[in-house]
Amino acid sequence: MATTTTATTNFSSTVVAEVKRRVLINLRDRYVHAMPGSYIPGSYVKGTNSFVYVTYADFAAATTALTEGTPPTDNALSISTESFSATQLGNTIAISDLAALQSPHNLAAIAAERLADNAAKTQDTLIREILVAGSSVVFANGTVRSAVSAIATGALVKRMVEELQNANVLPFPDGTYHAIIHPRVAGDIQRDTSNGGWVDIFKYTRPDTLQGFQTANYAGVTFYVSHAAKVFTTAGAASANVYGSLFFGPESFAMNDMQTLNAYMVAPGGDHSDPLGQKAIFGWKLAFGAKLLTGPGTKIWRLETASTNG
Repeated sequence: MATTTTATTNFSSTVVAEVKRRVLINLRDRYVHAMPGSYIPGSYVKGTNSFVYVTYADFAAATTALTEGTPPTDNALSISTESFSATQLGNTIAISDLAALQSPHNLAAIAAERLADNAAKTQDTLIREILVAGSSVVFANGTVRSAVSAIATGALVKRMVEELQNANVLPFPDGTYHAIIHPRVAGDIQRDTSNGGWVDIFKYTRPDTLQGFQTANYAGVTFYVSHAAKVFTTAGAASANVYGSLFFGPESFAMNDMQTLNAYMVAPGGDHSDPLGQKAIFGWKLAFGAKLLTGPGTKIWRLETASTNG
């Protein structure tokens, strides 16, 4: 009588496929810093662990009149590059044979789900830390993070749109800029009752709520609410938490992988370190990098605010 076990042909492949499927779901629905359209793929430099992004500077308006019969002075393209490196990352979970036998739960499925979340969270966190390190920032009050005590308002959202427009950052194809904000920030914006604030704009229409990972539009911005948005813990005035909300246009940073995400399962007894077949190991690995682009002009602005509810 045939029995399906962890050693069954292609069993490990089903686990691998499940990890990859869940990573894609999590990146799309839970972790939003690597949303498609937000980044430009960097070009891999063969033989290294580096990527490069090439930029060409714009020319100033040609305001000098031509002289009759005389061609204008030729210009040369101004070429600059920005490079970044890939970092290899990974994680594993080991499940013993007795745990698999005695547990009332499907530990392999649970391992796949936890690894998928961990892989997505790892990518999202590293990208977020790169993006929030940019120097284009508006503080809700004061000129340094340690002075921040004011909360997010509709007026500040409009200020961020103004900064993006002033920097000649184009909106996304949907006609809006995008923003990644923390649920605490979303709550403050939705409680803004000032003239032109969230409550004032939507009081006669269907409230365009910001809940969970849903999006909403306001003042020319599409918001993505994420628990993974940056929090500078106790960094503000009187040790208040400071929330770093990102406002940006398309193709605002470069990203690529040198080694695409791979998921693995080593069945019990799969190597010499497990001669008695006592444990299965599940894991993931990838090598990728990202860089906030500055050559063509910063396309990401950060708004730092405190919050009513901490």
